Amino acid sequence: MNKYITRLKNTLYAVGGIMLLVSCNKDFPNLLQNFNEAKDSPENRDKVLMVIIDGLAGPAVQDLEPVNLTEMTRSGMVTYGSLADPTVDFKLTNAAVASTLLTGVNAKKNKVTTDDLSNLDTDAYPTIFSRLKSVKKQEVSALYTSSDDYATYLGKDAHVQKGATDEAVVANAINGLKTDSADLNVVHLKAVDQAGAASGYDVSAAAYVEAIKKMDKQVQDLVNTIKARESYLHENWLVVITSGKGGDAETPVTDYTAFGDSKRHTYTLMYSPKFARKILPRPNAKDIPFVGNATRFTYSGTGKVTGSLTDVNKFNLSTNEDWTITFFAKHNVANSNYNYATFFAKRAKGFEGTGWNIFSESGGWGFNSSFAPQTFGNYINDGNWHALTVVIKKSGSQDSIHMYTDGVKAAISGKVPQNALNSANFDNSIPLTIGYTQRDGDNLDMSICNVQIYNKAFTHDEVKRYGGITDIDETFPFWDNLEGYWPGYDDVNVNRLTEKTGKADHFNVKGPVSWVSFNELVPFFQPPINDSFFRQVPNAVDVPFMIYQWLGVSVESAWDLDGKSWSPNYAQIRK
Repeated sequence: MNKYITRLKNTLYAVGGIMLLVSCNKDFPNLLQNFNEAKDSPENRDKVLMVIIDGLAGPAVQDLEPVNLTEMTRSGMVTYGSLADPTVDFKLTNAAVASTLLTGVNAKKNKVTTDDLSNLDTDAYPTIFSRLKSVKKQEVSALYTSSDDYATYLGKDAHVQKGATDEAVVANAINGLKTDSADLNVVHLKAVDQAGAASGYDVSAAAYVEAIKKMDKQVQDLVNTIKARESYLHENWLVVITSGKGGDAETPVTDYTAFGDSKRHTYTLMYSPKFARKILPRPNAKDIPFVGNATRFTYSGTGKVTGSLTDVNKFNLSTNEDWTITFFAKHNVANSNYNYATFFAKRAKGFEGTGWNIFSESGGWGFNSSFAPQTFGNYINDGNWHALTVVIKKSGSQDSIHMYTDGVKAAISGKVPQNALNSANFDNSIPLTIGYTQRDGDNLDMSICNVQIYNKAFTHDEVKRYGGITDIDETFPFWDNLEGYWPGYDDVNVNRLTEKTGKADHFNVKGPVSWVSFNELVPFFQPPINDSFFRQVPNAVDVPFMIYQWLGVSVESAWDLDGKSWSPNYAQIRK
């Protein structure tokens, strides 16, 4: 997903391992002692059963602890926070995840981002069924599903059996597993997702819980069928239980990385009698610090620091235009209380004449203009970084101004964060100024960075989603709406704030300017995250990679797969 995408749960799922230790009482039989006896067996020793369960949310499995899945974790590598697809920003579907699970590449490559599987690019990225047939020179896979589209678009080069319901699908799979010689057996189940869509995707929804329990029993029946095969003692089975997409969460999103998108947040278990327990916890996006530099604007005595643009006609915020101004600010002295000190303005003097200004008051901040009543944001004088956002709507029938502090529309006590606009003329020829300007009030000491001005009025959801992003580029959804972008992180010892879009001037900074460096955890901010952050738990693309390795198929670089291998804990066997 690209980097602008969700925060939901931030707990490390290792806690689930403690719960599992006390809830399991019986292990599956470990057949490693029979390994030598199988060397000369005519049977194909390496085999895989993969069960794809649409709508199976990892947190729900952890909370519910289904009996049989929990039992299997004693000989399994499990994560309750695996990821379906962290690479692109789209509304995830079961078809998209299934395409990834069966091709080994994310949607950006396989082209499936909706429920329409006809877009699947199997010419460039064949399914694992087709790869195995090509390598083995014969059909060696079976797909059991109730979906016509899965059968048509994903099931090419597999032996496909369809059933109308999950019960029929499982019955077909059990019959096939009793005697079938397929190396790869894929079972696709839909009832869990259907229950979640109707009642909710967590353990408070009775129908969802019952559907998971029923699925858990079906998994046990499938595994028991494998164990009852006449050739079982001479076979080496890997059982993969994984989600299609996860489920819609009821709780508010606080994680705007891919881990915060509940539909991408899935469950994956890889079981083999060879394995010992291994739990892979989800990383915490809140542990990523905001790192960089910012310009320090001071006001007292001779220490007045100010920056201004050369073009005096920019950013008048003219009639019938929508605007969003957003930036990061920090009071360098905690609990400071500077009243009426303007720190961002297009006005000759704060609070007088045409134009507008943003100022400090009573520990909070406000917006004053010649076209609206005074409007306020929340408290920001705690010595921490905050995202300040002003949204001005002028193009509609109800012109208004909205103030957000860290994505929340709230104001200091006794003030309001929203007001109506009037139609007064407010254009002027005063340059846009950051830091000190001629105004009332004094002694402000504030660091400012990441200044952005858009020709678009952000919605509340967009402010929450994007207002805390610390670094933006051409991949940002509203890059084309930017009229000016001055991050300032690299502008140390240059006496300017460099504009990055080419649509506006640099801020020329004057006075005894200095800079502050920071490395801080800021809850609302979303610093850049490397792809490696999302690869700390299995992704859907990793499942085919593991299957190829289990079946002894060498993954060629020309296949251009996105997956990687995971190392389970192997049990120590002693006779």
